[in-house]
Order: sequence, then C-alpha cells, then structure tokens
Amino acid sequence: MNKKPNIVLFFVDDMGWKDPAFMGSDYHETPHLDQFASEGVVFHNAYSAGPNCAPSRACMISGQYTPRHGKVAVWNSKRGIEEQMRLEPVPDQGLPLENYTLAEALKDGGYKTGIFGKWHIAGTPSEQGFDVNGETDASEIHFNETNDPKDIFSLTEKACNFMEENKEQPFFLFLSHHTVHTKWEARQPMIEYFEGKEKGKIHNNAKYAAMVKHTDDSMGMIMEKLKALGLDENTIVFFTSDNGAIGKVKQTPLRGAKGMLYEGGIRVPLVVRWPSTIQPANSTTPIINIDFYPTMLELAGIEKAKDKVLDGESFTPILQGKKEELSRSTIYYHYPIYLDGKNARGARDPYFRNRPVTVAIQGDWKFLFFHEEYILDGGEKKIASNHMVELYNLKDDPSEKKDLSQVEIKKRNQLLKDVKQWMKKTNAPLAMKKTPENYRPVYKRGSHNQKKTH
Repeated sequence: MNKKPNIVLFFVDDMGWKDPAFMGSDYHETPHLDQFASEGVVFHNAYSAGPNCAPSRACMISGQYTPRHGKVAVWNSKRGIEEQMRLEPVPDQGLPLENYTLAEALKDGGYKTGIFGKWHIAGTPSEQGFDVNGETDASEIHFNETNDPKDIFSLTEKACNFMEENKEQPFFLFLSHHTVHTKWEARQPMIEYFEGKEKGKIHNNAKYAAMVKHTDDSMGMIMEKLKALGLDENTIVFFTSDNGAIGKVKQTPLRGAKGMLYEGGIRVPLVVRWPSTIQPANSTTPIINIDFYPTMLELAGIEKAKDKVLDGESFTPILQGKKEELSRSTIYYHYPIYLDGKNARGARDPYFRNRPVTVAIQGDWKFLFFHEEYILDGGEKKIASNHMVELYNLKDDPSEKKDLSQVEIKKRNQLLKDVKQWMKKTNAPLAMKKTPENYRPVYKRGSHNQKKTH
C-alpha cells in the first residue's frame, strides 16, 4: 500500500444538488453513486464557488475566491441586453499561469497528476500542474458517430488506464466529465427505459435521466477498477459538480439555477469516500469547493506553500469525525458581472441570471448585496427602499422566498459590514459607473472562436 493515499476527483458538469437518487431525486436512478454515498461522508450543504463552469473551476483549482484570481465569468462579464445594464461589469480575466494550483501542489508533493475531460479555465492543464493532459473540448464530441454520450465512457476508460499505469505511486486523477451539460445526449435504450418509467414530481425528463444514469455508470467503472487494482482502501474519492443544474432541471425546494447565486445555482452534491480512514456519515456543515485544495493537501500530508494564499479551509477533521464544524463563519461570492438569461426561473428580474452582486452565507443566513442599487440608488442611506440587499434564513426558507432585509435589521447591517470588510481584504472591485473610460462592448455569441461550453 502507498504511504500516501491516491486521490480521485470525480467532477460532473451541471449536476444539480438533488439530481442523484441519494440526494432525493424522485425519477433518476444512481445505484453506484448511492452505494458510494453509503460508504462515505455526504455533505448536504455543499457549494460550488461559482454559479457556472469556468469561475467555479478556477476557484477550486486555485483554492481562492474570485477577487484573488479574477476569473468571474464564462467568456465575458458583459452578457445580455446592454440597455438593461445599469453599470459596467468588472472585466473577466483568465486564471493566471503563475497561480500555484492544487495540481501543482500535489505534483510537487510526489503525486502523478492527470486530467481527463473538461478543463475550461486558462492555458492548458500541462501548464497548471498536470503530468498527463487528457483535456477534451465539447466541440470534439461526436455522439452520432461514437454512441458515447459526451464521451463519458471513453474518458472513463482513459482514467482507468491512468490509474493502472500509475498504481505503484500515489496519483491524483481529475476525471472532469462533460455530462450532464447541454446538449443532452444518451444511448437510446437508456432513454427508452426512462420513458417507460413513471415520472417524478421533481424530475421527469427521460433523456436527462438517462444521462445521469450514464454518469452513474462511469462512477461504477471507476470504483470497480480501483478494487481490481487493489487500490480501493487507500484511495480518497471526491464526487461533486461544478455548479447547480440548468433551469429546466428543478431542484425543489431550491430557488434558481445555474448562473444565479440563489441556492439552485450553487448548491451541489458532495461525497468523500476513503474506506481505510473515513467512516460513513452525514454532515450539514457548509463546504465550498475552494476547501478541496487545503483538504487534499492535509490528507496527502503535504505542507502548503508558504507564499500561497488559500481562502478555503481543510475539512479533514470533519471527514475523520474529529469535528462537526469548521472554524470559519462565512462563505463569500463576488460576481460583479452581467449574465444573460431571459425569464430564467428564480431570477431576480426577467433579463439576467446574474447582475453585479456580492454574497455572504453565514450560518443560517444568506445575504445578497447588489451593486447597481448601492451605487446608483442612494446606497446605505436609502437601504430601506432601494432594494440594494436581500436577506434570507436558509433554515426556515431554503426556497429564498421571504426577504427579511427590512425585518432583521441588526443581522442585515452586520452582514453588510462583514461583506464590505471582506471586499476590502480581498480587493474585490464593485461594478463601475458607465463612463467612456469604463465602456466595453457587450459580448455577442459567435463573435470569436469559442468553445461550446457555457
């Protein structure tokens, strides 16, 4: 047995918090994931660090919130109807190559590192710490020719080969699937199986259910391979999603969907399994994917680089049953951008999934600070009437229907103070007033060579 544990990160694209059967789906079938969850620690209040693909992935691989690295959008921070934008968004940046990533830290700590599937950050995986670069783009998937939906089975086979080739040394495998992102694809017999099944009240789309089942089959292949190689007991497997589900896939009772900072856009499934060390359990402690970096380093016995700033906190003590809570009090989000989405389910208005906003989740409380109203509509002096903040008690109101910002005044003011202090600490910029100096043209799809993922 290796002294250091192997680490597998099984990462799904756009899988919602309630999509796996073990999280409460009333239609999807995920027997392998259900078994996996029964053998690990299930985190019921887990979050992605972003409401869509690229920012969430940049946060996870860097261990940092968006103000540290600048990756705040997919493609562009100015997406949507320009006439409805009251401010100029903060420009998006790629994750800097000099940012010392999780993969680089594990590689320098003696791990063989490999990625298979979606990268979608900046540069190439080879430039950010991966020895084996199996990156693929959605444009390379040809389901009609391969009958392999989103290349899920070929990617899984490559991942299994990587584990076999490196079974004598500790490895970090990042299996980054394109499922269950649109365009939905699944093998016809699986679609027909779900078409013949009684629909659920929450979930009812046969093609999407088939795609979820294919993802579950991939997990089954990974776990079977680990056992065949004799690596099962000393391999830590993380299972999660990069953000919430799209609007067509409900996550009842959560509000919103991918692209929004309401719970439906950022709450995700998360399970960690390590048979030799971790006992099966359930946790309600809020975990965010920037916590993966310090957690994996601690589990691997690797010291953090002295000059590396990490915003996440290791949840190893929770995995080991030594603690029930983390020391931090608050999770933050900073997205000073416009993200298009006409009449999106759960959105604040009919034009955008996201307007410039900073968010704090502290205990049962969720606080949203909207830049437009703060900058243009009188700021804190008009807080009683300008709708610059929203406040929800997630324990009592997980659907975020009852805004308590004009009721729980003391809590509102305390969280506004906390958010401003955090923004100052991390140099998080507000969206900007519209001036000739700040102006940039709105993003238009197809305006340059772009990959299909959004």
